[in-house]
Order: sequence, then structure tokens, then C-alpha cells
Amino acid sequence: MDMRQLRYFVMVAEELSFSRAAERLHMSQPPLSQHIKLLEEDIGVQLFHRTRREVKLTDAGAVFLRESRLLLGQMKTAVSATVRAAQSDAGVLRLGVATSALFHVLPTIIEMVRERYPGVEVSVSDMQSQDQITAVSHGQLDIGLVHIRPDRSKLLRMPIYQEHYMAVLPQGHPLADKADFTLADLADEPMIALSRESGPTVFDAIVASCYEAGFSPSFKHAARSPLTIFQMVRLGLGVALVPRSYASSAYPGVLFRALPPTAGQVRMEAIWSEKHASELTLKIARDILPRLGTGARADTDA
Repeated sequence: MDMRQLRYFVMVAEELSFSRAAERLHMSQPPLSQHIKLLEEDIGVQLFHRTRREVKLTDAGAVFLRESRLLLGQMKTAVSATVRAAQSDAGVLRLGVATSALFHVLPTIIEMVRERYPGVEVSVSDMQSQDQITAVSHGQLDIGLVHIRPDRSKLLRMPIYQEHYMAVLPQGHPLADKADFTLADLADEPMIALSRESGPTVFDAIVASCYEAGFSPSFKHAARSPLTIFQMVRLGLGVALVPRSYASSAYPGVLFRALPPTAGQVRMEAIWSEKHASELTLKIARDILPRLGTGARADTDA
């Protein structure tokens, strides 16, 4: 069975006449009849009742007509999408994002893609950095936006963004109006953070920053998302360190205090696979990703 036989079948089913169907198909009737006979033999079902006076669909033929139209429609859609993708900048970009990228990097990328490639649909998955590395390596994501960490996977990568930390305090906290506020001021505070399972790179970076500031953080509560952190802070369970972009959430009941650049920073990079990259992925990597960073250059891991 092939798509040509399906088209022949649908034409006969619509005309209920082999002669008229053959005329519309610009072919003679005997080969058309032979194709339908072979189709019936192939699937083992009689599709038409034939007499000298009329041609009628069997019940099975009516079901096959419905399904054949769906298949032919899907094939037409697939061909059209393929042609559009070849002739223009169209398609689906499967984009993975670490949570902090949702606040700043992702909106920027979406705006750039819509401006430069209006025919591209962006499909976004909020995923941990390590999960993105795996997905990109296996061709399940086109581009990942991850926190920079040592990694041996042979992926192309480009630094795209870095930001400092901010402290998240409940409203009315004694440190809310302290002058010359520094990370060391949080040394005796119970702290809330994304669990290491939910954000290992950010968790480790925060711990390292606290050590640099001269203290070991006292993590009393773990969260799975930024909103959970904010709510825990709002309830007075502790304070938190988060990437600066989180402050754009304007969560009620908490306030954000800037920290000096020496408090550390979170760095992000884009990753993609040379092996699995589509033409669209390569265009995005070439045209858009460099505009996110400052002269960043893509190269491979050692």
C-alpha cells in the first residue's frame, strides 16, 4: 500500500465510478481498477460493491475512506510545512531554560526570534541544567539555557548572561534599611534556598559565595521553585539569596536588597549539539545568541 493507492481509492469513493475517477486522474480505467483490486488484496478487505450498474462503498470501505482522507491531509500538511521550512525561516525551536532564565533571558530571546524569524514557534521547557545537557545531547532539545558548570559533554556552548545576587527579606526585617548592606550581614540568619536537587548549580554557587563572605550558610528550608522561596520568606521562615532577575517578580510581602558585586554572580550559557542541530538551530545560534552576550564565542568542551 502506498499514498498513490490511497489517492486512487479516495477518488473512486468520491465519484462512485471507475470511469469518472480515471478521467479525473488522467489515466485509463483498467490500471485504476487493478490498483484498487491490489489495495483490497493488500489489506484483506472488500472496499467496494461492484455491479454493472453501480459502485458502492462497503461499510469497511466507508471507514477506510474517512481514515484515508485524514492520512492524505496529514501528508499534505507535512509536505507544506517542509516546503515552508526550506523556503523560509520557519519551524519549531525546542528551547530548554533554567528557571532563572525565565525572568530575563527567555523574554529577550522570544522577542528577538519573533522579530527576526516570525515563522518560528518557540516551545519552552523549564528544566535543570544537567537535564538540558542530556536532552540536547540526545536531540530532544535544540538549544538549552543553562547555568555554567564543568561538563565533559561535547556540546557547542556560548556564554550569554551573568547577574549578581540579591537578598530576599520579609518586609519589616531589621536588615531592610541597613546602610552598607553586605552578604556577611546574613551570616546569622536562617536561610532558604532551592534544594540542591532542584538547582544544584545555583545552590553550589550560593554556598561558595557565602564561604567567600566568611560564613557557612545555615539552610533551614528547601524549596522547589522561586515562588516557594518567596512565600517562605514572606512567612518569616528565613532569608534567601537569589539571582537579581528574580526581583522582577515583585512578590508581595517580601523585599529585595542589592548586594555588592563581590557577593558573587550566576553565569549562564547557551548549549546546542553540532550532531543534532537543524538549519534553524544554527541560524538562531549564529544570529541571536551572540546578541545576548558581549562578544561571546561558541566553542566546544575539551
